[in-house]
Amino acid sequence: MAILPFRKQKMSTNGIKPTLTQEELERGKQLQKALKKSTQNTIKYTSLFEDGLMHITGREFSRTYALGDANYITASDDEKSDIIDYYADALNVLDSDNTYQLTVINRPLPDNAVEQISYDRVNDGFNDYRDEYNKIIKDRFDKEQNNFEVKKFVTVSTIAEDRKMAYRRLNDVENNFTAQFQAVDVDFKVLNGSERLNIFSDILRGNPYLNLDYRDLIRSGLGTKSFIAPGSIWFQPKMMKIDNQFGRVMFVRNYPNFLNDRLIKSLVDVGIELVINVLARPYDVGESLKKINNAEAAIKMDMVKSQKAGARDGISQELATGGVAAELAEEAEVWKSEIQDNDQKIYSGIFTVFFKADSEEELEDFTSRVKAAGRKHGAEFDVASYQQENGLNSTLPIGIPFLEVKQNYMRDMTTSNIVTQVPFTNVDLQSKSPWAVYYGQNQLSHNSITLDRQRDLNTPSGVILGSSGSGKSVTVKSMEVIPTLLKNIYDRVIIVDPEDEYSDIGREFGAQMIDIYPGSQTHLNLLDLPDMDKLDAEDGDPIAQKSSLLIGFFENVLTEVTDAQVSIIDRVTHLTYERFQDKGRMPTLKDWHDIMLDQPEQEARDMAIASETYAKGSQDIFSYETNVDIDRFVIFNLKKLDGKLKPFALMVVQDYIWNMVVNNQGKFTTRIYFDEMQNQFQTDNQALFFTNLYARVRKYGAIPTGITQNVETLLDRTEGRKLLNNSEFVVLLKQKGSDARELAAMYELTESQLRYVTKPKAKGTGLIIAGGTVVPFENPIPRTTKLFKLIATDAYSEAGA
Repeated sequence: MAILPFRKQKMSTNGIKPTLTQEELERGKQLQKALKKSTQNTIKYTSLFEDGLMHITGREFSRTYALGDANYITASDDEKSDIIDYYADALNVLDSDNTYQLTVINRPLPDNAVEQISYDRVNDGFNDYRDEYNKIIKDRFDKEQNNFEVKKFVTVSTIAEDRKMAYRRLNDVENNFTAQFQAVDVDFKVLNGSERLNIFSDILRGNPYLNLDYRDLIRSGLGTKSFIAPGSIWFQPKMMKIDNQFGRVMFVRNYPNFLNDRLIKSLVDVGIELVINVLARPYDVGESLKKINNAEAAIKMDMVKSQKAGARDGISQELATGGVAAELAEEAEVWKSEIQDNDQKIYSGIFTVFFKADSEEELEDFTSRVKAAGRKHGAEFDVASYQQENGLNSTLPIGIPFLEVKQNYMRDMTTSNIVTQVPFTNVDLQSKSPWAVYYGQNQLSHNSITLDRQRDLNTPSGVILGSSGSGKSVTVKSMEVIPTLLKNIYDRVIIVDPEDEYSDIGREFGAQMIDIYPGSQTHLNLLDLPDMDKLDAEDGDPIAQKSSLLIGFFENVLTEVTDAQVSIIDRVTHLTYERFQDKGRMPTLKDWHDIMLDQPEQEARDMAIASETYAKGSQDIFSYETNVDIDRFVIFNLKKLDGKLKPFALMVVQDYIWNMVVNNQGKFTTRIYFDEMQNQFQTDNQALFFTNLYARVRKYGAIPTGITQNVETLLDRTEGRKLLNNSEFVVLLKQKGSDARELAAMYELTESQLRYVTKPKAKGTGLIIAGGTVVPFENPIPRTTKLFKLIATDAYSEAGA
């Protein structure tokens, strides 16, 4: 059945011409004036529909997919093999009606990339620090930042009689590719029409952010090409002029016997904006074998004739046949073996590169760089002479090659030849959120690392893990606490500080310093409850949770808490709240102690005696009504506590924080940092209490972060392992021995990734894990800055930050 050309898209997707408002008609006139038709014929497709299906010409249709990245550079050899194997399996499903096109765009970051992660000045007295952070970020962009981002796309075309058949065939391909790439944790997402046009606009006009709604097509009466075609294109034998720039398409003319997997990586590292393309169309397997067999037969016939002629002239068979004929015969056998024994397909393929420059001199410089990158891998790049227009269309993600086969631009390739052109380099971690925090640079790509934990992750809770001397304290202060105070100015920050590590930044940034010790005038009522109306039903009974807190208290006071004592504690706790229900205030530990004394059991009197010093004696710091009103930045300092009271005090502080988080739900985000987190895992009850709190506060707008140098304490407990497993944000600094191995297994780190933790580049460097993304980071603070003087410990200073 013949296919009618798909012309201007004046019709809606259901085929009914829509009614336009007067405002839309006026908008259409403006669009028609702004967009010219002169260069549209250069772009060789017919129509691009709103859902992303493209009609190329005749019976050929295509769709384009965004391809994610994988940590290929830091992967183990086995993991690299897996990626290549699954990639090959995806390609092998294609048949002779398909064409596969891989498009890799190496594009500079937007001019406003620095502004997006910089700190806005605020009239709060801390702009000196904002200015320093901004200078650090700008200096790294100017000197070390790669300033490029790599985007990868796959376009697959098919031959079909109509759109319905094209959808069906391309959906089958899409399902296969999705399954294969998901197996190696690589995203594969179909693009709609607007998203495909963005790619064309990026390549042709240098505008990757085309703001086009398909409604604009209806308003304007224009086709999609009108929105992506440049103002002018002038094709010359070895280059083209696109608007005010010079462009060139190059291709690989000669390949080495074996092309390794680093060619694409080398090209994107040359420091220029370019588009890399691999186009491959599989032959029919039967036709491939027939072609090889015919070629092999012809070669052998020529060899026999040569041998007969040589015999007449007295020349040996080896000399008579010649080296070239023997090589061709051997190559034919290799091709047959690849198809029959190694599950390979034969493709007609080409590797191209397209780039633009501001002058002819710069164009030649870029040409030399591309050639040099190819030579490192034995690939000879050449200019597509007199084929620049066809080369440009082969570069665009249309889905078929336009370069002339007869002129030897295309060459036969196996599946292995194609998949070794691995598009994966390394993963970057870059947020699009305006509230994202700058976490330094990716040690591999040198790109910035930015993340908004609250909006970019499913669960923002996290941990920061580093052995003694790893730069843990400096990392927490410079990458988390201070950036939050400076950038997310409406968030609250709470630090639980058992060892007085954060008083320096507390004093500098006006924190409310709450010192907890016997004799302090600061009081937290152990029996305070949150606003009951704000609790979710699934959070359970808050009074039962208070009983758990008091059981934890007695675990620290007594050697052992029996089942009978647990029952008494629970009963007394419920009785206390019942008796104070109508008294207009919360009960205190003194009131609880009085009720414990009234109980008939000997165990009750024993517990009352054991707890007397904490309820009414010299250690009664939690037996008064709360007189603390939490400010924006609060530090709970517990350094002056020791012995049995300190572990329990940590639980009381946690409980108080829980009350505050519940009561302030919906008002602001609370970021909570638990330093020396291993102290929360001394007993079973402590561990359970802490991990429950850690999980619950997330639902109420809080972001908890645990910090520890004693990872083994967490790994030794089920609750600790659960907390580590459920943390989507992880900073791994230097780790030693078995801890490093256990963490590597838990977070599925490769040997290459693990080296950033076992042998870090410097103090304060390591890995950041965010969701499924793992990146090696560094974030040095210049010694001359006010920030360095504030946060640098002696050990960190000696390390040369």
